[in-house]
Amino acid sequence: MKPTSVFCNCKDSCSEETNCNCIKRSGTKFCFTDVEDLESYRLVAKSVNRPTYECNDQCQCCASLCGNKLVQCGPRKGLEVKLCEDARKGEGVFAGDPIANGSFVCEYAGETISEKEASIRFKLNAKHRRMNYIFCIDEHFGDNSVKTFIDPTVYGNIGRYINHSCDPNCSMIITRIHDNIPVLGIYACRDIKTGEELSYDYGISDLSGGVGELEPNRTKCLCGSTNCRGFLPYDSKIM
Repeated sequence: MKPTSVFCNCKDSCSEETNCNCIKRSGTKFCFTDVEDLESYRLVAKSVNRPTYECNDQCQCCASLCGNKLVQCGPRKGLEVKLCEDARKGEGVFAGDPIANGSFVCEYAGETISEKEASIRFKLNAKHRRMNYIFCIDEHFGDNSVKTFIDPTVYGNIGRYINHSCDPNCSMIITRIHDNIPVLGIYACRDIKTGEELSYDYGISDLSGGVGELEPNRTKCLCGSTNCRGFLPYDSKIM
């Protein structure tokens, strides 16, 4: 895989003021309370339909001070995996400390696999009634569509335990770092209280009402939100 063509010549920490190429390409804006504490950085603006380009090995900025390297620093401190209050949901990820809107939470880390391998694993999971964690990133470049499949089942991190909600407190942002293979960064999309369960929307379903009849094997959603769609999103791209 070729290295990403986006890199910067900034000194010390990157920001809009330093005219950082990576931040300009991303259309992002950060704020922070302590330049040396990456967990104090918050994403306050993001251009729609653009991936985030983090500073990478080709950049000249200072690794210890650059706030545009959040995904590379691993999950934020204080995240806890424990059983949910609704036992049917199993385990979930909870905030051990308050998390401000726009803060990086963790990467949805896993193996990058081919579409063929994703389909094989998906069918095996369904056959043996195992949880499916495979996530498809479907990007469009003009008339071309590029799919990237991430499976954290064996090689992953705490991100795989974050449950779905139809009214989530986190969102995913496609991110590129050292090369053109995208990764998924999970960010808080509102202020999260200590002890609150983290969640993101597994996908937008275009099915409603008759979902049960159309897909009898759909998994019932247990998020409990007032705008619950009834079933977990169903991704036909990995069938």
